[in-house]
Amino acid sequence: MGCLRNIINLIIITLAIIGFLSIGGREYLENDLMPAVKKVNNAFQTEMQESGKTFTELSLKELGGILWNSVKSVIFVKKVANGYEITEIKGLMGYDTKIAEDLTNGQKMIIADTKDKVLLDLNKTDKAELKADMLKLAKKHKALPVKFDDIDIVELGKWKALNKDLRYAKVSIKDKATNSEIVAIVSTSPDETNSKIIVTFAEKSKFSRKIAEKYFKKAQ
Repeated sequence: MGCLRNIINLIIITLAIIGFLSIGGREYLENDLMPAVKKVNNAFQTEMQESGKTFTELSLKELGGILWNSVKSVIFVKKVANGYEITEIKGLMGYDTKIAEDLTNGQKMIIADTKDKVLLDLNKTDKAELKADMLKLAKKHKALPVKFDDIDIVELGKWKALNKDLRYAKVSIKDKATNSEIVAIVSTSPDETNSKIIVTFAEKSKFSRKIAEKYFKKAQ
């Protein structure tokens, strides 16, 4: 019982730290963290009942497996479909996020539902100002699956995605860890209640706009 309580406390503390560092404040705890913790707890109780055992009858390994299954069922699911490995993450930084990896070349397509928050204004035409906004966004949301320290905006335009004509910024990212260059396209779908930000990226030699357009054209 004590070991289980320590594991749960560690998860709660870790999530709280991520929330405060990346978004900050009471709003994240009240609106995103605590509901997720409650859902995990409910799923854990269900898993315990289905096991047919009590706390004292389960080994630490079995308890850990049940807890992990509870976290997975609430926060993320992974599947392979139509040539993509798709990972759906619930409540990452307060957003529901879908990551699709093309199985032919590894290019990733990401859709984050940011609800009533428009994270990036792509109506700006000043590349220096837009670059500053993008770097600020990346620094603030370090737990999101897109990380970079410096970028070069190489193109601004419009494309068809999410069944809309959306503005995009094509960027070149220097990956210092691997000394390679990554190409990415960032786009937003602003809405008062249902905003989204989409990103596709791959190493420069593997990047394909056609792959991204094919996926985002039908995605929601």
